[in-house]
Amino acid sequence: MAIITISTPFNIDLEFRIAAFSKRMLAWLIDIIIICLYFYMVLRFVSPLFGKGEAVKTGARLFAINIPVLLYQLFSELLMNGQTLGKKIVGIKVIDTDGREPTWGQYITRWILCLGNLFVYLIPYIIMESPAFLIFFMVLYVPDFLTAIISTKNQRIGDFAAGTVVIDANYRSSIHETIYLEIENKDYKPVFPQVMRLTDRDINGIRNLIDIKRPTKDTEHYMIDVVMKIKTVLGIESDLMPTDFLQQLLRDYNYYTANPGGKSSTGDAHR
Repeated sequence: MAIITISTPFNIDLEFRIAAFSKRMLAWLIDIIIICLYFYMVLRFVSPLFGKGEAVKTGARLFAINIPVLLYQLFSELLMNGQTLGKKIVGIKVIDTDGREPTWGQYITRWILCLGNLFVYLIPYIIMESPAFLIFFMVLYVPDFLTAIISTKNQRIGDFAAGTVVIDANYRSSIHETIYLEIENKDYKPVFPQVMRLTDRDINGIRNLIDIKRPTKDTEHYMIDVVMKIKTVLGIESDLMPTDFLQQLLRDYNYYTANPGGKSSTGDAHR
């Protein structure tokens, strides 16, 4: 299985497993089934409500079927953190090639340039209205199909242009297994709310730095540099020792991620 390695700002390498082509195909088929079911339900139960006029039916089909189906992938990935329903069921997701969540622009770029999506969007209409065009739209999928097979990262044309890659979301060797820290004190009060401006990758680097069992002088100097950089970026003033400061950040981060609505009673307090 192909692995993509990404370096964090703290020189920690994170590994992400590239989604197998078979998984992408399965997710694609599930999305087709979902789209077909939606198409059928609208035609069966909603379309009759719009009367018998041809113009009315055409308008209803445009707004109730074509537009939602056309925007299905884009809005699903925007709202579901890089996943459509098919991707979520299979356990794959879209990320930036730097390991971050893609921007709106990246999502839109890959959505526009993934030519095979045109086939997915129109397949219900083709099957029901004009089966002869099925072969034509399948041909449109060939460039994406070949690119995904040839690419070392299984990237389609849209992925190349957007700078994205599809990974196995169930592969957890890099982030969530290392950043989790249980906070036993139920009355715990975070000190640095600014920590939420850091990413999982940043927190993972901090955790790895703290977990070094036999720190050398070079490591200690590196830790001091990291602490200074974090304080500068986040605008924090603190007299805590470097290790204590990083541990406090780790605890605060875990508190906020476990309690999304939690508010620090210390506000923007500094130490």
